[in-house]
Amino acid sequence: MVGVVAYGFGPIKKKSLVNSLKHITRRLCRDHGINMQDIGLIVHTGTYRQNFRQEPAFATHLQQALNIGCEDIGPTSKHVFSFDVLDGTCGPHHALETIADLLPTMACKYALFTAGDQRPNKETEWNHNPISFAAILSEDGPIQLLDSSHDYTQQNDFTSTAILKKKYHSEVLRSEPQRTEHRIEDDLFVASSEWLSGEQASRFFEWATSKNGIITHRINNQNGRVSELRWRVNGE
Repeated sequence: MVGVVAYGFGPIKKKSLVNSLKHITRRLCRDHGINMQDIGLIVHTGTYRQNFRQEPAFATHLQQALNIGCEDIGPTSKHVFSFDVLDGTCGPHHALETIADLLPTMACKYALFTAGDQRPNKETEWNHNPISFAAILSEDGPIQLLDSSHDYTQQNDFTSTAILKKKYHSEVLRSEPQRTEHRIEDDLFVASSEWLSGEQASRFFEWATSKNGIITHRINNQNGRVSELRWRVNGE
């Protein structure tokens, strides 16, 4: 079992995504008395949309920016694993599941989970809210991940085709994506299918902080797949 020890988020604005996450992570470590060098696992996620910049190794760039485990390799050097996990709108869930599977097997105290998307160029127009989110997890924390479930029964054959137009790509849909509106039902938090990864994570954990007991976070991907994570919040 793993739990969220601390989290933070903020608008990317004019910063690069890596610089925004670097500042948030440093602030979290400083405010919660965490030694950044005790982080041994970094997992980043984003939300796939046409025209987004998808860096296949963003977590490694963040590791370098934070200077975690970047010393020369030797017999006593520290091992830090950093990689990305992308899975449509459900990316944050799969990244957190990955941390839950790996962290208990590793010789480190903490894992760093980050989420964020960035517009790739000025020509790409979008109405999304670009937020960078970071959370530090350990094998114990006030917001504990209990289990996960996935429903593929409603998944459709939604696909898209990229077509080059002028300076950027546009998206042609072969079947209409399924849209889900954000709503809250008692201890169930249903995310909007339109949110980017940073907004997915920040909105849920901000809501979770106000809860106590077992809660559920549900994400409906635009192809109909449903992902749920159950959490236990140990409120004071």
